Amino acid sequence: MTTTTPIPEYSRCQICDANDWTFVREGSDLCRPEYKKVFKITRCNVCGHVMLNPKPDAAELAAAYSIGDVYVPYRPAWKQSGWPFWKILRAWTMSRRVSWLRQYGKGNELLDVGFGSGDFMVAAHRAGWSVHGVDYNSEMVDSVSRELGYDVRQGELEPGLWPEGYFDAVSIWNVLEHVPDPLHDLKLATQYLRPGGTVLIQVPSHRGAENGQWFGQYWRMLDIPRHLNFFNRRSISRLCTQAGLRLIAYKTPFVQSAWCYYIACLYWSKGNGNPVYSKFRFIALSAFVTVLLPYIAFKAFRARGEELVAIAIKC
Repeated sequence: MTTTTPIPEYSRCQICDANDWTFVREGSDLCRPEYKKVFKITRCNVCGHVMLNPKPDAAELAAAYSIGDVYVPYRPAWKQSGWPFWKILRAWTMSRRVSWLRQYGKGNELLDVGFGSGDFMVAAHRAGWSVHGVDYNSEMVDSVSRELGYDVRQGELEPGLWPEGYFDAVSIWNVLEHVPDPLHDLKLATQYLRPGGTVLIQVPSHRGAENGQWFGQYWRMLDIPRHLNFFNRRSISRLCTQAGLRLIAYKTPFVQSAWCYYIACLYWSKGNGNPVYSKFRFIALSAFVTVLLPYIAFKAFRARGEELVAIAIKC
């Protein structure tokens, strides 16, 4: 390993344990405008992993998630009547995820780690999979268990929830960017997977932290300080190898990349200037992003998008 000079105030890299960093950008918590702390994002000079640095402590992370309706990751489309635009987009996203599950997964037992709204479990169940899940949110766990009858557990992923090697596939959608130790969580997920089973991962890419500089801290992919980790092909491959997995596919979907630009337009328009003109700013900026869509699509096609999907199998 490359010899590095430790930087005392920084945490060590979650992927390669080095302490040799390049500063990327900084920002504050947009969900708590009264909280003035500025967080730094850095890139590891050894493996390229990008992370919030230094890492927030447990109390700081707990406060970052205790913000009520300002931050709502649990909005189930399967409960929503009608077809508002966000539900159409969610349905398309779930169909894409199910297509990856069909393409790379074999068997019918699925574990969804951090299932959030439960929409992917619903889609996978309709596709013929027996679904199981674990999530922190007690209300969603109760709702999914009571209304859908799925086998779900409340809390963090830990040994003993199910037999080891029980599942044919494990999905970890937009979870590893939130956890202080992604290797620990991925190893636990791998223990529940049978040999030859499939892990499906979606996380922000390192470009999700590095791009969108013109939006400043309003860039959607930052979500400081809840997003702790941003991965590249090398770091996600190394993480999988350390967890006993082999990376077999790496892609950056276009829709997720385009969506983060439009959401950044909304955040920037609301938070930057007179609120009376926010709608006009949003329309103008969104029109500019629309012109850029071919370029965003080209980047996504070349695996240079803002979110990545990694598929790995258990060795």
